[in-house]
Amino acid sequence: MGKERLRPIYNAGESLLKEIQRTIVPVDGVAIWSLGQAGALIKGGSSDEVICIDPYLSYSIELEYPDTEFKREIPPPLTPQELDVNIVLLTHFHNDHMDLTTIKGVSEAHPETKFVAPASHVNLLHDIEVDASRIIAAKQEQVISGRGVTITPVAGAHTAYETDQDGNQYYLGYFIEINGVRIFHTGDTVVTPALIEHAKQFQPHVTLLPINGGDYARTSRGIVGNMNFREAADFGVEIGCDLLIPIHYDMFSNNRDNPAYFVDYLFHTYPAQKFHMMSAGERFIYFK
Repeated sequence: MGKERLRPIYNAGESLLKEIQRTIVPVDGVAIWSLGQAGALIKGGSSDEVICIDPYLSYSIELEYPDTEFKREIPPPLTPQELDVNIVLLTHFHNDHMDLTTIKGVSEAHPETKFVAPASHVNLLHDIEVDASRIIAAKQEQVISGRGVTITPVAGAHTAYETDQDGNQYYLGYFIEINGVRIFHTGDTVVTPALIEHAKQFQPHVTLLPINGGDYARTSRGIVGNMNFREAADFGVEIGCDLLIPIHYDMFSNNRDNPAYFVDYLFHTYPAQKFHMMSAGERFIYFK
């Protein structure tokens, strides 16, 4: 796996686990941990569910496809067995977002964890023997409620809207309301008028959004694009979000834009816009 090539990350393993467990967040706040790529762990108050989104905590891509250009540059902050959360949200079927190795490890180690996946691809969870009672098929705008949390799936366009034969969206983002804070994880998507309208109605305090973009060279190799740094910043300002957190730029060297471009564009174009760039394994606490 060439682990010697991996860059260090901020926090990992037992130290990170203890930090997650010991973190207490008052009302109107959330703690967010970056897990790299699009992965994030969210913790609200002590009576709320602990949520994880798109955890890629293995080397499954490069192990299954040794010739792939998608090779990790950072190690997993946690093992699948260490990821002890109430709910795992999966945005779409690409294996850096719906990593079946990670999901199976979490499922076996933590039998109470539930998995929310696009209805179009819940069959992939059945294939790895996750019990059907633990799987929630997510459909656009059908609200999912948990202990102290409300989750609303919203369609994404990666780079176009796609559905299965039953009209179920392939790509989803999630509006999350927890501990008095509204969080939007866009999943993989480009900006569309529909996405802008949905997000304006939700009025997120925090938005996690990809900045890796896309181009002819990547598209010609079958790599599906997202919004770029400029589009992400414009989108965040357009929807009136308080804090922007860029994602999807730290894992794979072949599919990124320089996050410094995002910062520079905000500095020159929207100097009043609040943002935070996270290192994998880092905790960020937000109060609205």
